[in-house]
Parts: sequence; structure tokens; C-alpha cells
Amino acid sequence: MLVGIGVLLFFLGWFKYFNFVNDSLRAISAYLNWNYTIPYQEIILPIAISFYTFQAVSYLVDIYRGKLKAERHYGYFSIYFAFFPQLVAGPIERAKKLLPQFKVEQTLKYENLSYGMKRIAWGFFKKTLIADRLAPIVASVYDNPDATGSQIVLATILFSVQLYADFSALSDIAIGCARMLGIKLTENFKQPHFATSIGDFWNRWHITFSTWLRDYIFVPLCKGKKKRSEIYVAIIITFLISGIWHGAAWSFVLWGLIHGFYRVFGDHTKQARGKMASVIYLDRNPTFHKWVKIAITFLLVCFSRVFFRSDSVTAAFTNAKLFLTPSSWRPSGIIEAFEIFSLLDLAIFAFFFVVMQLFHHVERKNTSTWNWLSQRPVFARYAVYILIVVSVLVFGATGQGFVYGGF
Repeated sequence: MLVGIGVLLFFLGWFKYFNFVNDSLRAISAYLNWNYTIPYQEIILPIAISFYTFQAVSYLVDIYRGKLKAERHYGYFSIYFAFFPQLVAGPIERAKKLLPQFKVEQTLKYENLSYGMKRIAWGFFKKTLIADRLAPIVASVYDNPDATGSQIVLATILFSVQLYADFSALSDIAIGCARMLGIKLTENFKQPHFATSIGDFWNRWHITFSTWLRDYIFVPLCKGKKKRSEIYVAIIITFLISGIWHGAAWSFVLWGLIHGFYRVFGDHTKQARGKMASVIYLDRNPTFHKWVKIAITFLLVCFSRVFFRSDSVTAAFTNAKLFLTPSSWRPSGIIEAFEIFSLLDLAIFAFFFVVMQLFHHVERKNTSTWNWLSQRPVFARYAVYILIVVSVLVFGATGQGFVYGGF
């Protein structure tokens, strides 16, 4: 197991992190006036290497733990690592779930084809009508060194919407493609921007990744640990690895550490916050209290994404300072910041954003929006399907890659 994991991490480190480490050592050497001669290497990063490396590690560890028998059939073994719908950006599946499905004879079924096409269409809806329409607007602010604080605030909030729409769309398309072939993949998102805490956020965002971190990093680190301080160290290490996994840049490292701090601080102050809510009578109105927690969690996530989106650590700290400046949050400044939209783009985005929120509202009230929709009259169902397809064809923006496709 150790040899296998070592080989996997070696290739991941070489392709994704060599130049990051090399550049960091060169900068340190220059600061200390040391001679450093290792040149920058032109390395082509294999697509989705981070995703299938983690999937391969889980396979080896599960065999070592006795949770899985080694697959002796080369075909099944290969398709587990190269199953095209989820190869580029997940979901990060476990062999215990996928391999048995591959071994069952699959036939084309109407319900699978129907559900799969709906998920694919919904994925393209979110990608082309929300994510790709927001991408150039967000970029116009983050690429502008003279952006105002209010513009940074608005662009960061919009980037959170863009990132969710982009990544969840990719998961929708993957799940839909797999279902058409009779394979069920794990749901990767559960409306993360309605989370009531950072812990809840990570139970809803990139679920297969967060559970991977829990099972293969956090739980082993906590084995035999009883002191709260030791658990907190394990949390920080886990989120540090999360940041490094996302990208070979110090801004991603800081992003991971920020989320680690959020989790530690949230756990450490849980009782105090509960008492405070009681003192100010916030707990007497559970619905209002819930929405306050949702708003605070969303803003904390947005702040961390300043580091996720910025091109460098220097830019990240500059943008973070602007984000935290009270004057950046003046309503008049936020309204002025909407000038980054053209009137047409704003109208198109606002309409389809509302459609997405209606979808989420139905989902919160039911286990599945698609099951709920299947119980509506035929006219209503097909009106929704036609609206989605026509909207993508007429108003959809193109030319933007998937954000997580680069990881």
C-alpha cells in the first residue's frame, strides 16, 4: 500500500507541485542571497490528476483496511479509474460503490435515459446561463488593480455563485451521463450556500471530496487522540491538504488554512455563541436565527474565496483588505458596483438566477425536484423542459472552461 501511494503522490507532486516548490525555494534563496540554479520546468499537467489520484489512494487504502478485495479483472479495474463521466472533475467515487455496478449487465432503460438527459440539461443551464455569464464580469474586477472595494465585494459574492453553478453543473452532467449508462454516481452538492455553519457547508459542498478528507486524512490523524488541541491540529492539517490539493499556489494554501481556522474557531466558540443567541433572544425565533447563521456562513465562505480567486498572495491580501473595509459595504457603493453589468446581462442573469433558486426551493421541500416535477401535469413538465433547453440555446454563454477542470 505504502509503495503504491508513494508512486501516486510522486507523480502528483512532479506534475502539479514541482514548479511551485521550485519557485518557492528560488524566492527563499534570493531573499537569503543563496545561489539556486534549478530552472523552471515546462511540465504539462495531466487533466484531472488530483481527482483520479485521490480515487486511486482510496482504492489502495480500502484494500489495506480489508473493506475491499483487490480487483483482478483488468477491464473492471481500468474502467474504475477511467470512467469518462466523472474522470475530469469527480465525483470522487469509492471502488466499493462503482465496481459492483460495472459488473451488472446494463441495458438501456427509459427512466435512466430520461433522468440522465434532464440532469445534463440542468447542468448546461447552470453552466451557460449563470456560471459563464458571471465569469467575465468577475474577471473584469479581479483583473483590475484599480477595482473599488464595493466592486470586490460584489465580484466576490458573484464568484461564489459562479463557482457553485460551474462546479455543480459539471457534477450534474457527470451524474446524468453515468445514469444514461445505468451507473449511479454520488450526489456532490446539497445547496451549500444554505449551510448554517462552516461544518455544515463542507457537508454540502464537494461532498465526495470532503468525505474523502474525513475518511483518509482526518480520521487517521485523530486515531488515539483525545485532547481537543490534538483534534484541532488534525483539522488544520486536513484543511491544509485541502488547500494544497486545489492548486499549487500559496493563495490556495491560505484558503485551506482559513477554512481550518473557521472550523476550529466554530467548535471552540459553539457554547459561547449558543449563550449569546439566548441572551439577545435570537433563539426565540428559530427561522430568523437560521437565516442569520446562513448569511454569516455565506459571508465567511465568500471571504475565503477572495484567496481562492486572486491570482497571487499579494493580490489576495489587497482584495481581502478591500473586502473587509466597512465603506466597501455601503449600499450606494454596491449599487454603483452593478455598473460592471450591462443592463441586458443583468436582466438575463437575474431571471435565470431566480429560476435556479426556485429549483432549490422545490428541492428543499422535496427529496428530488425531478421526482416532484414528474408528478406534475404533462403540459407543465414539458414546459419546464423546453424552457431549459431553449434558454441554453438562445441565451447561453460559451467559451469558458470548467473551473474545477483545472485541478
